[in-house]
Amino acid sequence: MANGSGGLQYLVLEVKRRLAEPVGHFTFWAYLLAGIVGASAFGVWYELLPLLLGRQGSTDAVFTALLTFFPALAGSSALQLVFDDAAKPMRAFAIVLILVFCGFAVWLGFARPTSIGLAYLGAGVACLLAVFVWWITSGQDPAFRDNIDDTSPLGGQVGEQPKGDLKGFKV
Repeated sequence: MANGSGGLQYLVLEVKRRLAEPVGHFTFWAYLLAGIVGASAFGVWYELLPLLLGRQGSTDAVFTALLTFFPALAGSSALQLVFDDAAKPMRAFAIVLILVFCGFAVWLGFARPTSIGLAYLGAGVACLLAVFVWWITSGQDPAFRDNIDDTSPLGGQVGEQPKGDLKGFKV
């Protein structure tokens, strides 16, 4: 963080950077789809699938699954930011996120809006925002990077002398 720069300015730039960095990495997208949207949201899919297939299911169960998914994902991702080597504004942002997501989940669960559509919309948007929090937390994780050395299959640079020798080699 540059001397004299405001924490809010830093936060905006850092979030933008963290959003853009992982876009070109296939491993990041594979984990996002398989790990976050697939496995982490398994409870949502489990409750939603019977309804999608026209079988007997419960919309209340889907709502409960949504209500437990987004605070768990956002809270654990934001907590990871608190323990990360991020600058102070990023850590403060993470704490605010934890409070907002948990507070929203409690409010949505106990003081559910009278319109069921509005309740589902709130839970759905919260799930998307939770994925956003995971993205800015995990987007710079080296585990999700595709750092491929294009010269590896070729044996290195053309001008480089190969290792080893052919002494004692007979054809």
